[in-house]
Amino acid sequence: MKTVTAGRLIRKYHTRDPFQLARMLGIHVKFIDTKQQKGFCKILLKNSFIFINRNMSEQMQRMACAHELGHLLLHRHLLTDRQWLLEMELFDIRSDTEYEANVFASELLIDEKELEELARQGHDMISAASALDVNVNLLMIRLLELQKKGHAIQVPFRPEQNFLGTIKDKADSI
Repeated sequence: MKTVTAGRLIRKYHTRDPFQLARMLGIHVKFIDTKQQKGFCKILLKNSFIFINRNMSEQMQRMACAHELGHLLLHRHLLTDRQWLLEMELFDIRSDTEYEANVFASELLIDEKELEELARQGHDMISAASALDVNVNLLMIRLLELQKKGHAIQVPFRPEQNFLGTIKDKADSI
């Protein structure tokens, strides 16, 4: 079985929009009110669901959807009835599964060529994140992954460990 990657999905479905991809893949996206969580996913009776907090910015909703889509595609085996609360407890890049879902989200939402063009134009991290309409922490994850692949990139600081975690972390403010 082929590994699911953001690149393959983009090439196959011709979109980077996580909501469109979810719909095309038969994944149900529901907007709910939660006090702290930005999003989580669950498989119920063989149906996949992504739950997104409706009280966030559109930017953060899109990032949370991309992150949860990553979980459903990369970590389906962990989403059993007994383990679904794991998602609500972690959302932390110190966890391999959370970091992998963040990498998936960064690859889905951030086009490498567009990022290179912004760098050529002299954008700094904050202005590039703003131009790409993503949180600066997600941009840093994308840059770190490009660095691992051999790109000559200097990442000035590390992403916050829990930037896609609870609402109180203000992740949609940058």
